[in-house]
Amino acid sequence: MNKKSIIERRRENYLFYILIFISLIISNIGIIFFEDSRIMPNYFIGLILAFLITNTTDLNLYKLMAFGLLIDLFVGQLLGQHSLIFIILYLLYFLINKILIIKTEIQLSSLSIFLILISFIIIWLTSQSHDIFRSPNLLLLQGILTFFTYLIFKTVINIFK
Repeated sequence: MNKKSIIERRRENYLFYILIFISLIISNIGIIFFEDSRIMPNYFIGLILAFLITNTTDLNLYKLMAFGLLIDLFVGQLLGQHSLIFIILYLLYFLINKILIIKTEIQLSSLSIFLILISFIIIWLTSQSHDIFRSPNLLLLQGILTFFTYLIFKTVINIFK
């Protein structure tokens, strides 16, 4: 088994922190055509999913919970919502990798679409229980845009890998 060197791990961690910082900035600034916060893609779900699927950084449940809580504090959403989403994504990805053999790019894309769909179902369910109305149609559009941000993050990670 080929272990990563300390320099490679540091470089991957720096890339992770830089991309989280960029995601925080982009999520608070309206991009052209996405000024409405209801249809803005969820950059954090796309980012965490890209790092999970490319398997570059050491992500564990504690890191995901801490990042989720920090993101909820900075973005101003329900406290613990992103933590719950990240932990469920991590556990589902772990279970699916144990059960299935995923090798091709089409399989990875379909897995990412499934995980994004699960994350937006969680967002919809938690918003329903706290009387925050989110239209399922807008969540579907936001999920599609999140898939595109996932693809962008995945190509950036593969370039700097």
